[in-house]
Amino acid sequence: MSVHLNSSTTVAVIGLGAQGLVAVKNMLEEGYNVTGFDRNDYIGGIWHYCAEQRISVLPSTVVNVSRERACFTDFPFPEGTDSYPTASQIDRYLNSYADHFNLRHHLRLSTMIQSVKRDDVKAKWVLQIQPTGGRQPAEPQEFDKLIVAVGPHSTPVIPNLEGKEDFKGQILHSIAFKDPSSFNAKRVMVVGIGNTAADTATALVSHASSVFLAHRHGAAVLPRILQNGTSLDHSASYRTFGIKDTLDVYTPALSRGFVDYWTLKIIESEWGPYDPQWRLTPIPNFVHQVPTVSDTLIPALRAGKIKSVAVPKRVLGLNTVELEDGTTEDVDAIVYCTGYHPNFSFLGTHDPTVLHTTAGPQPDLLASLEAKPSALYATPILYQNIFSLTHADSLAFVGLALISFPAFLTSDLASMAVAQLWSCSPRSPTLPPTSEMYVWFQNHLQWSNSIRASSLTGRFPHLTVQNGPWLTWVQKVVGTELDEHLSLFSLKAWRFWISDRRFCGLLMNKIYSPHFYRLFDSNGRRKSWSGARVAIETVNEDVRRRLKEKRKKAGVVEDKSPIMVKVMPVDVVVAA
Repeated sequence: MSVHLNSSTTVAVIGLGAQGLVAVKNMLEEGYNVTGFDRNDYIGGIWHYCAEQRISVLPSTVVNVSRERACFTDFPFPEGTDSYPTASQIDRYLNSYADHFNLRHHLRLSTMIQSVKRDDVKAKWVLQIQPTGGRQPAEPQEFDKLIVAVGPHSTPVIPNLEGKEDFKGQILHSIAFKDPSSFNAKRVMVVGIGNTAADTATALVSHASSVFLAHRHGAAVLPRILQNGTSLDHSASYRTFGIKDTLDVYTPALSRGFVDYWTLKIIESEWGPYDPQWRLTPIPNFVHQVPTVSDTLIPALRAGKIKSVAVPKRVLGLNTVELEDGTTEDVDAIVYCTGYHPNFSFLGTHDPTVLHTTAGPQPDLLASLEAKPSALYATPILYQNIFSLTHADSLAFVGLALISFPAFLTSDLASMAVAQLWSCSPRSPTLPPTSEMYVWFQNHLQWSNSIRASSLTGRFPHLTVQNGPWLTWVQKVVGTELDEHLSLFSLKAWRFWISDRRFCGLLMNKIYSPHFYRLFDSNGRRKSWSGARVAIETVNEDVRRRLKEKRKKAGVVEDKSPIMVKVMPVDVVVAA
C-alpha cells in the first residue's frame, strides 16, 4: 500500500556513509523514488580507509560498540565478525548491506552536489549536480524531498598556536594522520582526549620515540571488554535504559549521579584508581563529554609509554613548545585530534547551523537565537535534530541526533521516522504544526544551554538530544510497539509476559539488540522483520557461548545455578 502511495515522490539523499545508506534503504522500503549521491567512488564514508587527506578510519581502527549492538535493525553482522568489528569488517558490512537490499542501482557515486536551492513555485529542491573531476558542467536536477546525510564531520578544527610559523616540525590534524610508521623515532604530541586521540596516541607507541597526550580536561576511559569477559555495552539492558531515561525526565541530577556511579565503579574495577599524573580527573559526566573507549590507553599511560601533559600554548623555538601550565616539551610533530565542524554551506540559506533571517523563523525564535549567538553552531536549528524548521515536510537531516545509542541504530530509527512522517499513507503519523516544532526547538535550546552551564568546562556534545524523550518520540512515530510490549503499565505487555515469559525476560534483561525495533508488527506502518526474534535469541546464545569458552580457557568454573531476573513486578527463574 505504502509503495503505491509514495512511489511518485522523488527523494535525494546526499551522503552514502552508514547514515545515507540506511536512509536510502528505509525510504525505498516505504516506496519512495530514491536517488543517493556521494562524492567518493565508494560507499561507506569514513568507514572506508582512504590514504588521501580526507576523513577516514585507520586500518587499525576498532569500533567502540560490540557487534551485537552496532548493527542495523534488520541486518546482523555475519558470523565470524570480531566482537568489536575492525574498520575493514565495517566496510564489508556496509557493502553487504547495500547488496542485500539491492541499493546500488539507486546510488550515484563520484558525484558532487555543488549547491541546493528551493523552488517554492514548483515545491522542488533543485540540486546542482556535477561528476567529480569538474570536467563536465553542473546540471540541475529536481527532487520533491531532500535528506542530508553527510554527517557532522566535515571541516577539521585546528586551534591557533602562537608562533607556529617558527616550528620546524609537522603540525597536522588527525584527518591527515594515516600511517603511524611515518613518525618513526620522532617525538609526537597528540592533542585531545577523545577516541581519536586515544587511538592515535596508542598507535604511535610502537613507532615514535616519545608520545605526549596533551589535554585540558579529564575523561572517563572505559575498556571494550571487562575483566569478567563481558562486553562493556552488554550491561545496559532495556530495563536499565528505561530506568535511566525515566530519571532523565523527572530527576536529571539523580540520573547523572547514577551514571557517574556506574562509570566510576567500572573505572575502579578495571583500571584501579587513576594516577594523578595522567590528569584524567575530574571525570566528566556522559552528558558533558562522551566517554573515551580504549583498551590500550591506560596500560600505555601506566607503563610510561604515553605521557600526559597540558595542551600547547605557543612555540618557543624550532622544536620547543610551551604548554598552558608553563612547562615545555621538545617535539617533532603535533597531531591535533580536536574534531570537526559540520559544513552544510552547499545548502545556502537552508543550512541549519547558521541563522538566516530570510529563512522565516518566528520573531521570538529569532530573538532567542540572536541573544545567544554562541548557541548557533552548538545547536542545529532543527526539530528533533532531524527536520528543518522551515521546510519540515521536505528537508531532513540524518546523523545529527546524538543519544546514548549506537550510531547505526540511531540513524536507522531517524530515517524510519522521516519515511513515516513524509508518507502519504493514512496509517502514518503527520508532522506537528510549525508552532509546536518551534517550541520544541526553543525548549531543546534552553536544555542544551543549561547543560553547558552546569559543566565546569562548558563542554557538551553539541548534537545531543534528551535520551528518553527522543526515544519515546521516535518509537511512537516509527510504530515499533516496543514500549507497548514491555512497559509495566501496558495491558499488552502483561499479555506478552504471560504468553512468553522466557523471551520477555530476555528482552528486558539481556542484550539490548537493534533487532528489538523490528520485532513487533506496527499495524501496517514500518516494516517488521520476520527474522528479528531468531536474531535476538542467536545474539544472546552466541554471547553466552563465547563467554563460556573464554571462562573455560581462563580456568573459571561456571556457576550453573538458576539466575533470578526481575521481570515486571515478579521474580522469574530462568535456566542458566
